[in-house]
Amino acid sequence: MFRQLVTTRVITQGFLARTYTTEASGSLLARLKDDRKTFMRSKQQPDLNVVKNILSDYTYHIKSPNAPANQSEEEAVLSVIQKLVKKRQDAIAQFTAGNRPELAAQEQGELQVLKSYLPEQMSAEQVEQKVKEIVEKVGATTMKDMGKVMKAWTDASADKKMVSDAVKKLLGQ
Repeated sequence: MFRQLVTTRVITQGFLARTYTTEASGSLLARLKDDRKTFMRSKQQPDLNVVKNILSDYTYHIKSPNAPANQSEEEAVLSVIQKLVKKRQDAIAQFTAGNRPELAAQEQGELQVLKSYLPEQMSAEQVEQKVKEIVEKVGATTMKDMGKVMKAWTDASADKKMVSDAVKKLLGQ
């Protein structure tokens, strides 16, 4: 990861001199932590709650015994955010069906904050093209090979449901 030195401060307390270095990192986790501080200072409570929820779920995810061992920090954060997006979409659908527009609006606001941390999503044509490449690379020919194709999919810039539909369409022919 690219890291850039931002500031170095020396604070003297009695006889001890301590050096604190603040580093800016291009990672999503660092951005989330910075946004948490910003939202705390500006008292943006709904946005702060969403960011705290992401960081809490990320911590739980990395400490979980079921967490993938070879998953990078960036991939882990993105997978947590994608799961939270899916939860919010399900909640919006349920609140709308239950005639609770005020709760659906609240979830919609949280969903917009979550989506702001996701990379730009791929179009259906781009997903199909990438799925074709993966199918050729993996050598998948039937629906039984769908698991191999889905495991080989590592791009977080597309919804897994869209990827799954593209694989089914391609392998179901």
